[in-house]
Amino acid sequence: MIVLFDFIEEERAEGESLELALLDAGILRIRPVLITVGATVIALVPLAMHGGPLWASMCCTQIGGPLTATVIALLLVPVFYAIAVKDLKLVKRESEEPAQPRPAMLPSPVPSES
Repeated sequence: MIVLFDFIEEERAEGESLELALLDAGILRIRPVLITVGATVIALVPLAMHGGPLWASMCCTQIGGPLTATVIALLLVPVFYAIAVKDLKLVKRESEEPAQPRPAMLPSPVPSES
């Protein structure tokens, strides 16, 4: 979650609106989180199915924990952050007026060899 907050604050310092910074942070973090959770769940499913009564219950817990944490980290944390910034005003900014949007990054033209 710290990486998510840092990315949001960096985007806002560069002039992004809160909504766009939250969306960009979520999109950027979803792939590594899903890969990690997916690998964990896929690895534990065979043991949960055929590991016996002791291993099955422990593996189900180990599968449910990361799935729940993923939902919390990717959905609820940005919502609570937005509420803390917009409604509760817990996160203060130096200037609350919207900044100018960043110019689009275009590739530089390649010089011709003529």
